[in-house]
Amino acid sequence: MDMNMHIINFTINGQKTNLAVPGHMTLLHMIREELALTGTKNGCEAGECGACTVLVDGEPVNSCMVLAVECDGADIFTIEGLTENGELY
Repeated sequence: MDMNMHIINFTINGQKTNLAVPGHMTLLHMIREELALTGTKNGCEAGECGACTVLVDGEPVNSCMVLAVECDGADIFTIEGLTENGELY
């Protein structure tokens, strides 16, 4: 494994997951690019607009401002977690 890669364990929308991510990857890019959950939007990438907001351990965070490695052991909830059979509930 590349020295810059980190294996993190987390729960996303109720599903336990582990993933190897580079140390510089943001939570936003991990969610969108590695997990293909595109409901979390890339807006300003400066923590200003809120388009990328997700819940981490029950607290809202701008995912563009958080490194994925900081979420090791976290419970992450995205807009996709509000769906049931592909429909918002």
